[in-house]
Amino acid sequence: MIRADVTYTLEHFKTLKVVDIPLKMRIFWLAISAASTAFSVFAVLTGEKFFNLFTVLAMVLWSGTFFYIIFNYILFSPKKMFKKYSESQPDSHVILEFEDNLLKTTSESRTTKGVNEYRYDVFEASWENNDFFAIRIKNAGAFIIKKSEITDGTPEELRQLLTDKLGSKFEIRK
Repeated sequence: MIRADVTYTLEHFKTLKVVDIPLKMRIFWLAISAASTAFSVFAVLTGEKFFNLFTVLAMVLWSGTFFYIIFNYILFSPKKMFKKYSESQPDSHVILEFEDNLLKTTSESRTTKGVNEYRYDVFEASWENNDFFAIRIKNAGAFIIKKSEITDGTPEELRQLLTDKLGSKFEIRK
């Protein structure tokens, strides 16, 4: 059995951020957006048709940028998620016990106490990076484990267990 005693911090929530656009892609889209905006402004100032290709492209890029900012920096901001979690679950910690056939979680705080069990077949995905393991479970959210929070067993044993139980649903990220 592998056991972890987790007390969530902002660092845990930052780990949950799944997709981050690489810097090269951000620069590429910024250049496309700037060029389409410049051409659109030029078309408007010179009296060309307002709805041309560059105007439509600029509107699409502006809309995409708007939604990207709303979702990544406002709705799903790690700081905001951690603040909500801290307000609803003050002083909480979760004990995770990885057994042969299931994951058993025990939540303990002033406001919430409970035990849940999850079979490995309900895991949607799991990944490991340099410092953390993350596990997404269908209809139950996610658990994030800092490697130093593993009290019984080792990170290597947990990696092997997740690889064996989840197969392609488990990946190692750098």
